[in-house]
Amino acid sequence: MNCPSCGAPMRLATGDASMRCDYCKTVVMLPAGDAGVTFLDESTQGLNCPDCAIPLWNSTLGGIKLWACKRCKGMLISMSALEPLIEHLRDKCKDSEIPSAPDPADLRRLVDCPKCHRHTDVHFYMGGGGAIIATCENCELNWLDGGMLMRIVRTPHEESSLEF
Repeated sequence: MNCPSCGAPMRLATGDASMRCDYCKTVVMLPAGDAGVTFLDESTQGLNCPDCAIPLWNSTLGGIKLWACKRCKGMLISMSALEPLIEHLRDKCKDSEIPSAPDPADLRRLVDCPKCHRHTDVHFYMGGGGAIIATCENCELNWLDGGMLMRIVRTPHEESSLEF
């Protein structure tokens, strides 16, 4: 993104909610899209949506960097960032709902990793919600179709406690 005041390149500011121009010091607050995703700019890494085949966008959600599709709202999230993102969103989201049963046919779907283009492992997310995600162990990335992240977040979640 270029600065609207002087045209210089802008950088993501601390907190990932704004862009800052190092030249003229202009700050631009980024609007959040559906589900709170902030789209920054088109990915320069050549990552395309596995469903729409259009370029993914560098994005943030809850201060965590990810790639998202503007068309289908799918998200590519690193494995190390998925759990912290879910916990962050659960802290913010007070809504809960019992999700409908997923379609088992979705488990047979072929999803290629946007990074290495190999077939991913399509499986149920084990943290609840009946969400089906695609995982590339090689690239340490998870693909979540549009709505799957919030399906996980809104599923009633109880803290497990171990009693000895």
